[in-house]
Amino acid sequence: MARKKINETTKQKVIKAHASGQSMRKIAKEFGVGLSSVHRIVKEKDLQKGQKKITKKKDNIERKKRIEELEKRIAELENKIFDLDSKKG
Repeated sequence: MARKKINETTKQKVIKAHASGQSMRKIAKEFGVGLSSVHRIVKEKDLQKGQKKITKKKDNIERKKRIEELEKRIAELENKIFDLDSKKG
């Protein structure tokens, strides 16, 4: 028996059904796919969600580092300006 390719629309419906609290067994029966397929679809969604969180955290860390670098540079430039002003006066 050939494998049945599950399209994106069906995957989204499976994910919505799972999010609404339907059992995986009931979802599998409703969409005519195997229980293991439903498990895989839900697992992949959870992995993608987790990956997005990791990426978001990494972006926040990089942004904070960049802000710290810029604040240090601003402080250095302010000190140079202050030194120049004190030499003039």
